[in-house]
Amino acid sequence: MVISRIKSSEYLLINTIFVVLLSSIFVYALIFAKSGKYPIKSSCVEINNKICISKGLSRAFSQIMRGDLKKAKQLNSYSLLIFLFFFIQLTLRLLFSVLFAVSKKRFVIGVDVILSLGLFIYCFKGFFSVLFSTF
Repeated sequence: MVISRIKSSEYLLINTIFVVLLSSIFVYALIFAKSGKYPIKSSCVEINNKICISKGLSRAFSQIMRGDLKKAKQLNSYSLLIFLFFFIQLTLRLLFSVLFAVSKKRFVIGVDVILSLGLFIYCFKGFFSVLFSTF
């Protein structure tokens, strides 16, 4: 019943995919939190970029999951806001999916888009300011 409802709605299907992806990010951070050996490296480190804004993000996420916010901020100064964005998005995907499934109103999608866009701009503003200052 639930699976057929998800398959019949593109919005619910997209939210389900995002829930899986976002959950994977948190699971990844937890799995490698103790070992400290991460299989995915920052791409800008490999190309010798002077400004590497994503460096330490995986390690910082692991520290956040372990509750060490100070260490996370040391590893990557943008990590707390980016983690917050992912965590809130996970919560919003679940909340808006339930709201949409119950109400079937397209208004829910509009509110979702506006909230998500505003949250994205707020949480990634520092990240993008550094990125665009390199051009």
